[in-house]
Amino acid sequence: MALIGQIRKHSGLLVVIIGVALAAFVLGDFLKPRQAHHENYIGEIAGDEIPSQEFFQKVSEQEQVTKEQRKTENLDPQDVFQIKQSIWNQLVQEIIMGKEYEKIGLSLTTGELEEQILGDNPHKYVQQSFTDPETKTFNREMVTSFLQNLDGKTPDMKRRYLNFETMVKEDRLKTKYNTLITKAYSIPGAFAKLDYENNNRKVNFRYVAPKFGSVADSLVNITDDDLQAYYEEFKYNYEQDELRSLDYVVFDIKASTEDRKNIANEVNQLYQEFKTTDDVTLFVNSVSDDRYDSTFKKRSELSPSIANEMFESPVGTMVGPYIENEIYNIAKLIEREMRPDSIMMSKLLISYATAPSGMGLSERTQEEAETLIDSLLTVLEKDPSKFEAIAVEFSDYPTAEEDKGDLGWMADGNPGFGLFFDQGLDVKVDGIKEMETALGYHIIKVVDKTEPIEKARVAIVTRAIVPSNNTFQEVYLKASAFAGENPTLAQFDTAVVNQGLNKRSADRLNEMSNRIAGVENPRQIVRWAYSINTEMGSISPVFEDGKTYIVAILKDVTPKGYTPFEKVKEQIRPLVVNRKKGEVLVERINALNSNDLYQIAAEMGEKVDTATDINFMARNIPGFGRENEVIGKLFTLEVGKISKPIQGSNAVFVVVIDEIMEPKDIDVYSIYANQLETAFKTKVTSNGPYRALEKNANIIDNRLMFY
Repeated sequence: MALIGQIRKHSGLLVVIIGVALAAFVLGDFLKPRQAHHENYIGEIAGDEIPSQEFFQKVSEQEQVTKEQRKTENLDPQDVFQIKQSIWNQLVQEIIMGKEYEKIGLSLTTGELEEQILGDNPHKYVQQSFTDPETKTFNREMVTSFLQNLDGKTPDMKRRYLNFETMVKEDRLKTKYNTLITKAYSIPGAFAKLDYENNNRKVNFRYVAPKFGSVADSLVNITDDDLQAYYEEFKYNYEQDELRSLDYVVFDIKASTEDRKNIANEVNQLYQEFKTTDDVTLFVNSVSDDRYDSTFKKRSELSPSIANEMFESPVGTMVGPYIENEIYNIAKLIEREMRPDSIMMSKLLISYATAPSGMGLSERTQEEAETLIDSLLTVLEKDPSKFEAIAVEFSDYPTAEEDKGDLGWMADGNPGFGLFFDQGLDVKVDGIKEMETALGYHIIKVVDKTEPIEKARVAIVTRAIVPSNNTFQEVYLKASAFAGENPTLAQFDTAVVNQGLNKRSADRLNEMSNRIAGVENPRQIVRWAYSINTEMGSISPVFEDGKTYIVAILKDVTPKGYTPFEKVKEQIRPLVVNRKKGEVLVERINALNSNDLYQIAAEMGEKVDTATDINFMARNIPGFGRENEVIGKLFTLEVGKISKPIQGSNAVFVVVIDEIMEPKDIDVYSIYANQLETAFKTKVTSNGPYRALEKNANIIDNRLMFY
């Protein structure tokens, strides 16, 4: 109680203290960078924040889809980066367009979405995703079966399907939105007529055109004021995002002599073990860098280092160790066979409800399936010609009615058809055979075969010649010492020369750049270059990049906005020189005070040339390239009158129009209206409206903080 009393006595002071503390806390949090908030959001689009967790969940899902499509377990850094960029662009577009759809009241009903998935003309994404892998055609029953069994799918599969539905919905909304715009666009007849005239009104003219190069450089004096004036006039051409430039040195990590010696000893030991192993598959998969490949190879498909031995020596023959592309190889001949390169085959399927991969293809029991397959086998063994008819009537393959069971030609070694191919090896042409898979019972018919040739099954143990941990450490210490001892641009450049290193440059990198020559993972370097702690002249830590270490130094920073004059001064100079040379040529021609084109040509050391059939929509004059301004002025001149000098992009022109060929009047200009409307539609369907909305959207991009 005494303690509470003391607190009450000093409550006024306590309130002040607490108030000051709270103010300091609030103001401190307000004034410091909102890093913690940004760590939770990868960006904000038109007021909508994108949580980083949501973003990377989508990235992970797309990575998995990509791996499945490519049948690979790993993606390289470039692939992963492109997936992240794609997801970002997708989210930005979804949010911006979603707000636009809401604003104009555009939506997609549940019925419309169902029609896109299950209707008579399903969305292109549905047709692509539910394609029979064998016939390569859309299979409607696969869609129905998938949706009927959706409740039994894994949470990940359900989530991926919902994302798929969203893609269908977004694409359909986009199509409706684009249709609204294109249907509202119409070309009046007067505009169509003008387009027709611009495309078909032509001129023939004579001209004298001394090129800028005919004026000696010594005759033009270029001052900084001239360069500055040109810069100010065309400043809009030099607007850019923030850019950073750096130099870097790559320290290669290569296997040392000691590393090579140790690896050679290991491989020699493997050779002895490989020679005596009883389980080749297990041994190769346990010790080799590459898994066991059981396919049979033709002589031409084997390395020249082993081809002859594998086809001219007894089974069990071993070759090696030998080195190819910095990889040790040990080869062992397992067997040789006479095998066809390809087999043409047909098949039918009798599935049953409990078949492991039956996917609801049939409701019959396994016993019923066995009885039916036996009956069909009896009929076909007597008369194989009935195969197509029986396949159409009985086969549970959804495409049987269309393809009549035809599998086409299957290549030896194709993993997608390996099981069928192997089963067909001992079957004669027009022969029948029963087999079983996770789908159910099959009957296969061999329609044709190529002539068998000798092939070999060879087991190969591989072991790459790679640097050891000690070598990695030694190279790292060298790179670290280089970074620590050369912290300035001058020291960096001097050390590069003294140590005989190769300095490379990466110029004008924006914050999302992902390409630096010779670098596998450039993002770590770009993120360092754009870090708030990296200043001009800062030297980087040592970056690990595959089999190299990299040290970089930031040599230039160009802020967002207009590129400073000093940085584009020399880039501008040749443009200003040409402008000045053009002015010299104009003065020379004017000084002649002549209305005779041929006299001007003679005095200027040029000749009179002729151009024909130049229309208003043309961009180039033959022999001179792009000359927009000159062509525009041609159509303002009178026939037979000599022009004043026209300063173009590459020369100064003096022109006499010989003939203006007016287009013929036509009754209907609809073809030109259609062309203009088609051009507009192409711009719309090429994301033109979205790009316009994106340009005006308020986008806060925090991607640099995350990748």
